Amino acid sequence: MPYFTHGETKNKLLLLFISDGAGALLTREQLYRTAILNSEMEYFAFTDALEELLEDGLLTEVPKAYGTGFGMTDLGREALSMFEKSIPTDERRKISDYLDAHRTEFRRETQVTSRIEKTDAGVNLHLLLTEADRVILSVTLAAASEEQAMALRSRWESANEAIYNFIWDSLSKPQAN
Repeated sequence: MPYFTHGETKNKLLLLFISDGAGALLTREQLYRTAILNSEMEYFAFTDALEELLEDGLLTEVPKAYGTGFGMTDLGREALSMFEKSIPTDERRKISDYLDAHRTEFRRETQVTSRIEKTDAGVNLHLLLTEADRVILSVTLAAASEEQAMALRSRWESANEAIYNFIWDSLSKPQAN
């Protein structure tokens, strides 16, 4: 009969399993969402486990255009390979199925990003479009208010492809004399 881990150890193994199964760097929010929706882990347990895995060198933070991505280290892979079977099979399967179903969504969330910044002069909205870890469009807009910036951000999330294509096509056309 297999021995299944519990508590802090299980939480750490689950985060390693998620990171390994994602096939790409995940944001803190993506790691959190996957862990919370597919296990009994709570927010503070997630936070503690993630911080300890980073401190112990089992996970690493990688700066990206969209923010920070979290990924496995060789030490993390080694630890997971030794203890992966102590995560119940049904839980591993549930997480793997979730990652498979959300892979495209996760990739899109790191390709199309935005950030609202309050400054002394007002509110700025930073829009970013990346592809293969390369920034292909970066736009900063001054908004009249935080509410306007949030409305523009919402439209960016749904219309980024059309906006990119419009800018590209507009700049690519030969100018009429």
